[in-house]
Formats: sequence, C-alpha cells, structure tokens
Amino acid sequence: MIMRKKLAVLLCAAMAVSSLAGCSSGAKEASDTQGESKKEEAKDKAESKEKGSGDVLTLEFFQQKSEEAAQVGYQNIIDKFNEQNPDIKIEMNTVPDAPTVLTSRVASGDIPVIFTDFPTQLQFHQKVANGYVQDLSEQDFLENVEQSALDMTKQEDGKYYALPFSRNYMGVWYNMEIFEENNLEVPETWEEFVSVCNALEEKGVTPLGLHGKDPGRVGHTFQCCTVAFDPEGVETIEKAVAGEGKIEGDEGFKKAAEKMLTLLDHSNEDALALSDMQCYENFANGQYAMCITGSYARGTIMIANPDLKLGVFPLPNDTRETTNTLSGIDAAVCISAKASEEEKAGAYKFLEFLAQPENAQLFCDAEGAPSCITGVVHKDEGVQPMLELISDGQVHDWMASTIDNNVVTDLYNVTQGFWSEKNVDNYLKQMDESIAITSAE
Repeated sequence: MIMRKKLAVLLCAAMAVSSLAGCSSGAKEASDTQGESKKEEAKDKAESKEKGSGDVLTLEFFQQKSEEAAQVGYQNIIDKFNEQNPDIKIEMNTVPDAPTVLTSRVASGDIPVIFTDFPTQLQFHQKVANGYVQDLSEQDFLENVEQSALDMTKQEDGKYYALPFSRNYMGVWYNMEIFEENNLEVPETWEEFVSVCNALEEKGVTPLGLHGKDPGRVGHTFQCCTVAFDPEGVETIEKAVAGEGKIEGDEGFKKAAEKMLTLLDHSNEDALALSDMQCYENFANGQYAMCITGSYARGTIMIANPDLKLGVFPLPNDTRETTNTLSGIDAAVCISAKASEEEKAGAYKFLEFLAQPENAQLFCDAEGAPSCITGVVHKDEGVQPMLELISDGQVHDWMASTIDNNVVTDLYNVTQGFWSEKNVDNYLKQMDESIAITSAE
C-alpha cells in the first residue's frame, strides 16, 4: 500500500510538472502553432482510422535497457519482424529510469503489451501475484530456452511468465593489447589482481576505470564486490533485513569493504564524478587498462572503439575456488495479462520470433551478453574466462531476487557515500541504519 501511495504521488507530480510546462506558453505561441495543431489533429485522426481498420496491429515493446548496443540489437530484430509481418508493427519504447516508469504504468493500469522485466526479482513475483503478467507456460517457444535459464524464472506457482532472452554478469573488462604490451596474465586470485594493478602503475598506466556519478552503477559494483569477496555477503544482508543479524562487526563485509577501497586506490581519481558512458569511452580509448562493469556495457564499449581487443575475467577473491560472479537473467520478455486477445496473439508471434536462434543471434552479436536461447554462439573469445565460471556454477543472482528492492537501492546510496568518505567502520554502521529504515517501510 505504501508503494502504491508513493507511485500515486510520483504520477501526480509528473502531471503537475507537465501542466506547468503547458501553462508557460504564451498566447502568441498558441497562435503561431494553431495551424500546426490542426495538421497534427488531422494526422492523428488518420492514424486512428488506420488502427481501427484492423489491417495493422501496432504493439508497444517497452524495454528497460538504456545501453545503445542493446537498443541496436532489439531494433535489428524488430525491423526484420516488421518486414516479415506486415500486419503487425512492433514499436520499441525506451525511456530514462525505465524500472520506475514501468512500475508507475503497471500501478495506473497502463501496462505495455510487451515489456522486458527481471523474473528472478521480488518485484516481478508481485506483478505475477497481482495478475499483471501473462502465463507463457504452454507456449512452444520456451522449448528454445536453455533449461538452466528457464529454471531460474519459474514462479511460485510453478509456471513461466517470461521468455528468458539473455544473461548478464559483472566482471573486470580489460584491454588485451595493454596486457600483452606489459606481459601481464589474466589474474585468477586477489593477490595476482593487485600485482597486475601495481605493475600497470609502475608503467604509468591507470589500472582501473570506475564510474561513481550514478548511485545505481555504484550499486552494481557494490553487488559485484559483495559476491566476489564475501560468499555469504548477500545472505548476511538478508539476515539483517529479517532482524537476525547486523552488518557492523561482520568480518566478511569488513574484508569486502577493504578490498573495495583497494579498487578505488588503483582507479581514476575522478571516479565519483564520472558517468558510466564517459568511463566506457575513456576505457575504450586506452585511458584505463581495466573497467569493472556488466556484460550490458560490452556493446557500448565496442561502439566507442570497434578495433578494441576486449576481454573479461571475474573479479577474483583470494582463490579461484572461492570466487563467485554476479550473474542473472538480464533480459526477459513478457506480455501483459491485461492485453486484448488480438494483442496477445500478436505478442506471442513476436516472442516466438525472438526465440528463434538466428534472431537471438542478432541481439547477442550487437549487445554481447550470453544468450539464453539454445543454438546462439558467443563469438568473442575474450569472454571465455567468465563463461567458464558461469558454466561451473560459481554464480550468485542479484540481490533483488531475495531482498526488497527499496533496501537494495538505498544501500547503493550508502556505498556511494563510502566511496567518498572511505571509512570502513562507519560504512558498515550506515548499512545497518539504512536496512533498519528501509526494511520497516
């Protein structure tokens, strides 16, 4: 109920801002644009008539990935689908802060016919429980999904409400040429990783690029470090949320925080002021030897420098055996349960198209994340160390799969503050304080 009230306030505020913007226009502007308004009105009527004829069914595809490469990958598939299905038109919609926008739209009853979501997370379970997401269990296209990926998306009722499309992971992306020029090997332990950083600094190379301007991206690094450095870290947070423990005084989290400070010591000095996109561009152009980010960034990095020899390895713990990587279902495509039968039929056809290996390959080639569709081949040899760890099962899902997203999001802000203050004891204490407040809401 509290979440619904918050959403209502956000929606009202957005409407208020829109109203104020409209009221700011003067009478002269209204007069100048009167002719254009009539033209637009006529155009809208013509489009409405076309939709009403039933000849072309236009379906919104609301997808949540902001990276350019992901959008290119989806658009490549959409263009192919629209060409082969002239009676259906898929229109991709990508907006800033997509998770918040989607939550608001669901709460207001304006659910996109087709949308991407995160089926392992608690917020998705709630959408399913509330009857907002269409059951896909009987759809044949799910047979094209790798079983391990499909198993991750099974809901409490044993059914499937999403088409798993790609996996994600957090790792250390590295410039293979810089490593080769300095005779460096991919590190498999924390000690080896620190040695690589020291060797690069001795050569005058900034070892690591970090981006801390956006607390959300800081949060991804925080999750990556927690899973890599403290195998029980996520479970420790779960206990704190349940009132069964604390972060302060926990040795695992203390070591993880100390290692995070080491990462900052070997990174660019402007980390807290740097956006993710600027960091990716700097890394792609050789300003840093390494960059900690997700598989979602690979395509964007390669767009910045198509000639870059790019590799990735897991952020290592003390030994390879104790190293886990953060990995989950990155893109999963869903259908609104509130859509009309005609809309659902068109949406099923699009999801069936997405699940064909030759079409899923288009997305994998553009975006770079491992596909959930059987038969898709990841052509980049540089990602093999990460894929091997995932194949070995040394993975942990994202925190929001077991912890309320409000708790997780606020910990992102706390971690961003830690990057600035760099006080471990205070950081752990603030984490407890944050959890106490957000878990009580």
